[in-house]
Amino acid sequence: MKLRPLAILMLAASPALAVTHGAREFYNEGVTRLGKGELRDAEMALRKAAGADVESVQPLALYNLGHVRFRQGEEMLKGEGNRQQLLDSSVAAMNVAEEAIRSGGHALESDELKAIIAAYMDARAAQKDLRISRDETSRTLGLIGSALERWRRSAGDFHSALELDATNTDAKTNAEVVEQKIEELLKFKKQIEQQSEQVSEEREKVKDMKKKLRGKIPKDMQRESDDEEDDDDDEEKKEPQIGEKQKQRLGSDREVSPDMARWLKETMKRRTMSLGTQQEGEGFRPTEEQRRPSQRKGRDW
Repeated sequence: MKLRPLAILMLAASPALAVTHGAREFYNEGVTRLGKGELRDAEMALRKAAGADVESVQPLALYNLGHVRFRQGEEMLKGEGNRQQLLDSSVAAMNVAEEAIRSGGHALESDELKAIIAAYMDARAAQKDLRISRDETSRTLGLIGSALERWRRSAGDFHSALELDATNTDAKTNAEVVEQKIEELLKFKKQIEQQSEQVSEEREKVKDMKKKLRGKIPKDMQRESDDEEDDDDDEEKKEPQIGEKQKQRLGSDREVSPDMARWLKETMKRRTMSLGTQQEGEGFRPTEEQRRPSQRKGRDW
């Protein structure tokens, strides 16, 4: 359901009162700006026209102001990206996290260092996916909040226009349309808020599993900053290059034994193989990219 048309009538200047002439000028400027898509300037002009409290101008100014603010809300929502993709990405991130937690539990039970290190790396990858999901959801919620604020004011403008001119049935229809849009947006907002809570819970579980796994890794193979890192610090630091001729590390300046370095190098090779080339008995673990849904798109910024 769409909004009824704009009130594009241009009002002629009246010589009677200066204030009346000013209101008409502001109104005409607002209509012109709105026609050009200059929403911010249109809002300012129409607010002045409506605030002048001129009976012949105010209802039309408020009506058009409702259109301006509705369009502003639409413009804000253009930056939110695909809604279903946002939901799917969060679900995928939580699935990866759940698998990482299960793998971590098995590794702890086996008490094998190689399995523990691999599980720790998986948990780090899962933590990154959850952080991305958290950030994208937070950004979307911000856009939704801003759009809702504009749409609520838009509905109020249409209602005010109707109160001043009961014959303006378009104002009544538009108010109902905007209120329906608000209701739909609130439903989606609630949905992603609930999903955001689930993501937060999974993040805490992954962080706890990382801590347990790290406790099983020898100190000389740990990053010195692991005890204090948070999500953002964790992802800003580059992963160590494994298999090079220089000192082999697992995120620290302390050397890794040659045997462990060779194993880590072979593990990284296997982790980059596609599922179609997996050999029986290799202990293949899908990489972070392989776990993500195919054709995952970025966001429009």
